[in-house]
Amino acid sequence: MFQEKIANRQLFNVFFIMRTTIVISTLPVLTIGRARQDAWLAAVVAFFLGVVFIWLLGRLALNFPEQSIIQYSEALLGKWLGKLFSLFYLGAFLLMGFTDLRTYGEVLRTVFLPETPLAVILGSMVVLAVAVVYAGLEPLGRMGDLIFPVFTLATLFTLFFPVLEADFSNLRPVLYHGWQPVLHAALTPTVITAQYANLTILIPSVNQPQKALRAALYSLLWSSLILVLAAVVVVSLLGADEGAHAAFPVFKMIRAIRVSEFLERVEVFPIFAWGLGLFITLAINLYSLAKGLSQLCRLQNYRPLLLPLAVITSTLALQGYSDSFELRLFFQPQVIAPFIFFILLFPVAILWIAYFFKRKKGPGFPKEKGRGR
Repeated sequence: MFQEKIANRQLFNVFFIMRTTIVISTLPVLTIGRARQDAWLAAVVAFFLGVVFIWLLGRLALNFPEQSIIQYSEALLGKWLGKLFSLFYLGAFLLMGFTDLRTYGEVLRTVFLPETPLAVILGSMVVLAVAVVYAGLEPLGRMGDLIFPVFTLATLFTLFFPVLEADFSNLRPVLYHGWQPVLHAALTPTVITAQYANLTILIPSVNQPQKALRAALYSLLWSSLILVLAAVVVVSLLGADEGAHAAFPVFKMIRAIRVSEFLERVEVFPIFAWGLGLFITLAINLYSLAKGLSQLCRLQNYRPLLLPLAVITSTLALQGYSDSFELRLFFQPQVIAPFIFFILLFPVAILWIAYFFKRKKGPGFPKEKGRGR
């Protein structure tokens, strides 16, 4: 049966855009926790913790390069227990989809469209995402190719002009309060790496599955460099305290500068980049949710599920959080870390244990297919 394929380059593009969008919009290394001027160091720590999480997801998935996590969960745990564990990941895709959607809605409502009903903002983005996902994974991959350079340039442009007015003395003293605030601030951006759970659905649709994990890790590396740069620039320009208390510190930073009398309202660049990034993020989560649910229900086509899932995502984005303060509370480590642990880390740990038991018992069971290739 025909199966859509995307290139590893496109996989890199979409994951880079997904992670960079959310970590730049809220800058959790600064706004969450008490890292203050050491926010850039928290971003470095989050990168190494994220590598561990992605490796656990990707390494297991590469042992079943022709199957998604929905399919090999049943092979490892049995039919019914496998279906149960699949629901954890489907729930994660839904959660990430409506949370990212609401985040962007709050950005637009706060910055540009205070009088526009939130339902209109969210609904318009969902309609666009459903349209491209309905077209298929290959058009979605090509959209990633198209958006990637524009998104990257807009993000770098956002960070370039503030550097000219930055006071890097605001970054001192380094580790004044020790490592504990840094590690605490690193938890939320590490948890946001849960977006890479989409890898478990996308690997069977990659041209070269053996290189998919490498592409995902490289995307994490480059997005982490952007996060480090953003933390340095925001703290240098606004100061640690003012930046930490801002709802959207990157946007506040860009509004604090004036490039020239002829070039104003440069805050359009981060908003433009976030809009493109949210479009890709929402589309990938919708695709993974619909594709995974269709496999769980043994459906031949995921497209009939898109419209009801879009309605559910929009409704949860609108009703799941009362305001931006509640949304920010969700990203606090004491809330989001245990939540993500139970819907992502716990299931993947069980799957790894089941894999080792199955491999030991059955000589014909898949053994590290992606290694060394």
